[in-house]
Amino acid sequence: MEPMMQLAGDNQTDLAYQALEDMIVTMALAPGARVVEASLMKELPFGRTPLREAMMRLAAEGLLVAQPRRGMVVRELGFASQMKVYETRRALELVLVPAAARRRSAEQARALKRIMETFTEKLGSEDPHELLLADRSFIALLVSMSGNPFMRQLLPLYSLSRRFWLAYRSLFARRYRDEQLTEFHIQIAAAVIAGDEAAALERATAFLNFVESYTLYVGRELAHSPVAGSPAMPPRADRGRL
Repeated sequence: MEPMMQLAGDNQTDLAYQALEDMIVTMALAPGARVVEASLMKELPFGRTPLREAMMRLAAEGLLVAQPRRGMVVRELGFASQMKVYETRRALELVLVPAAARRRSAEQARALKRIMETFTEKLGSEDPHELLLADRSFIALLVSMSGNPFMRQLLPLYSLSRRFWLAYRSLFARRYRDEQLTEFHIQIAAAVIAGDEAAALERATAFLNFVESYTLYVGRELAHSPVAGSPAMPPRADRGRL
């Protein structure tokens, strides 16, 4: 798996945040692993201050967890936790998507169209990382289009959802096609670009019903065969970054 990292901007804390978020999603930082500043400074091109500030932000968002005597650790991966992520996502996304359709500017619609074209171009790709990059841009742009800064709470929830899907992709593939998630994003994007609030809400609802379905399916499979459903974490040298 080739390393992939898309870093935008010149704020060192933002760049460090993106890099660490990528490592959490791709499990280069494994669930439950200690996150040590000194080790990160050797691996990433950032100093102590931006890394510390990025870690504090990730902890505030729930991607990292502060534990007594251990310091910062990566949030564990599990079905029960992921269902709570899903419940919160559903409440927020069913407000977010129609708001984005209602308030989008022409410039934002053009930007979303470019992301939709990326989704279409990469549909069916064996390597999921470019699609995951597009997914990150997709939800960030929808948040911006909504005009509601409180919708930023969705961003770390999407990070945890991308990690869950990537970890259990082999289980997902037993019943579903990888392309299905991307197809839903394309349909939602088309409705938002058109400014069709009703269609945007309908498509977001269908998408979230699908997310619930596959999350419950993975949970059942894990309950029946925990070993067979172990997270797909390749050797460290092979773990890509978004």
